Amino acid sequence: MSDFRGPAIATSVTGEPGEAPDKTWYLVDDARKPAPVWVNDEEVKRSPSRLEPGEPVIGYVTVSSEANRNEADGAVRDIEAACESARWELAEVVTDRESGRGLERPGLAYALRQIAEGKARGLVVSDLRRLSRSIVDLGALMEWFRDAGAGLVALDLDVDTSTPGGHEVAATLITLGDWERERIARRTRSGLAEVRASGRPTGRPSVSDRPDLVERINAMRAANMTLQAIADQLNAEGVPTLRGGAMWRPSSVQAALGYRRPGTRTPRDQFPTLEDRV
Repeated sequence: MSDFRGPAIATSVTGEPGEAPDKTWYLVDDARKPAPVWVNDEEVKRSPSRLEPGEPVIGYVTVSSEANRNEADGAVRDIEAACESARWELAEVVTDRESGRGLERPGLAYALRQIAEGKARGLVVSDLRRLSRSIVDLGALMEWFRDAGAGLVALDLDVDTSTPGGHEVAATLITLGDWERERIARRTRSGLAEVRASGRPTGRPSVSDRPDLVERINAMRAANMTLQAIADQLNAEGVPTLRGGAMWRPSSVQAALGYRRPGTRTPRDQFPTLEDRV
């Protein structure tokens, strides 16, 4: 089989006049060759993925502990095999320690920034559950990849979001993430209303008292929403602030995300926006 890759710019069929064609030929515009080449249909291997052969991708692996290196090595081998089969260029494999901090991982932030800067076209993971177990986080990530025009490949589910089928899976996860954020908002409003109706003082709750809301705000930030946009959304829904106030401001959103002294990285820094690619 010939070594070629690229889009077909013309077709031709051969056979006797009046009879069914016995072979179809495609003129393939291969950038690596001095001129387009004709190949027959038996030599063509089609892929529904928008990640073309030769395009750079980044592998991403999470491990539960430093001691569990065998698990990471197995995941890396799976990613390498998948990239070799699809003929993608595996630029590098990034490893993170699993943590309970949602998407705030330095390795993941680095991988997304590489994609945002056009240095890679997709992210390949061996297990989607190790990427995140939060439907809110997964929805935010799927939305990020959709807007970035990049692909997320999950080997355990045989999902590639750049394919038509994978696009539908991503759209479903985005919708489920939106529903979950709304459910959290409703539960927060309902719980506070019950407390107020009982006559009990609401006091000044701390961040740890409302982990669902904090998780939602982190997901909104990871989805590239500005502090003001998050404040506007929470105000429109009537969600009380973490201190029981009625009005969210950028400063109160920042406080919910966790104050960091100047010079440290915030979730906004870790998750590049589409504008970062310009």
